[in-house]
Amino acid sequence: MTQPPVHLSRRLLLRAGGGLAALAAFRPVRAVEEVTRRTSAPMVAASPPRVAFLAPAAAAAALVHTPGDHFYDGMGMLEIRARLRSPLTGMSLAQARVAVRADEVAATLAFSDAEQAAIRAVIDRMQGHLAARAPLYARTPWSFIKLDDRAEGSMPHTRGPHIVLPRAVTQLFTALKADGLLQPGYPADQLLVHEQTHVIQRAYPGRFEPLLTAVFGFTRMTPAPTTPWLDAHVITNPDAPELGWAFPLERLGGRGWAMPYLTLPDVDSPRIPRDFHAVAVELARAGEAWSVVEDGGVPRTRPLESVPGWRDWFPFPEENFHPNEIAAVTLSHWILQDVPDLDRRPLIPAVAAWARTGLA
Repeated sequence: MTQPPVHLSRRLLLRAGGGLAALAAFRPVRAVEEVTRRTSAPMVAASPPRVAFLAPAAAAAALVHTPGDHFYDGMGMLEIRARLRSPLTGMSLAQARVAVRADEVAATLAFSDAEQAAIRAVIDRMQGHLAARAPLYARTPWSFIKLDDRAEGSMPHTRGPHIVLPRAVTQLFTALKADGLLQPGYPADQLLVHEQTHVIQRAYPGRFEPLLTAVFGFTRMTPAPTTPWLDAHVITNPDAPELGWAFPLERLGGRGWAMPYLTLPDVDSPRIPRDFHAVAVELARAGEAWSVVEDGGVPRTRPLESVPGWRDWFPFPEENFHPNEIAAVTLSHWILQDVPDLDRRPLIPAVAAWARTGLA
């Protein structure tokens, strides 16, 4: 059996059905030894981490009433059908938006003592390393919400200051702890640091702006250009809700501008994340004005992975459909130092230079 790469995305593992245990089962011994050495030093004395596990009532309130969170407000009917796994026959868009809120409220669950202990064990073990490598992470509180697996396609994500974990993941943490597998370098660390990155991005957007623009090369568009077709087919990423990011293809040896975008297809029963389509939307620019290039009312797009040079430009090819996700994948690996070839990857010297102040 072919061994997966050491940096295989924790979300791809979950989507594939293998869960966190899959990478633990196949990780090469040499890589484990290297990662353990990297993540065991340096360590510094650090204040104990602040960790909270929300009860279902508090979790429901946080999902629906977080200030500044407009997660449900812009969802289209196609997206809500995918989230509710229902054709929503006879339901208006306003009714559908109420229904998707109610579904997530009903999905909130309580953490067991064993789940809390397993998650705390990972955070406690990482705290000294975070204080040395990324002090901002060591200072930031951890807050967790648990949902039934039906919500958000059973994918970990964030809302406001909270990391939202599906039941399958909390149970995997518990099983890994029972089997003695919650060691440095395993994907439990990567999952938590990745999601905490989104929490910190939301809390300190100004710190991350130079990383997304000067380092990764994106240009922020305000407002984001859109079309009726894009509005109808977009899938909302709770970790990356801002869509106005243009990338100059000349950096990759091409011409023009592209906007990375996640869409859903026109099918009767779309599913999350099975039916995600990551595309590059062609843009036109006139001074500071941006527009989407269309053919017959349909945006001109191509699969994001087919853009020459796209996969090779960023430090890691996973989840390269939004600068927030690119940052979370990159920073989780940079902080944890869990890949042996980290320093030889594209843009890593510039990421490290930014991190000296951005994560201080």
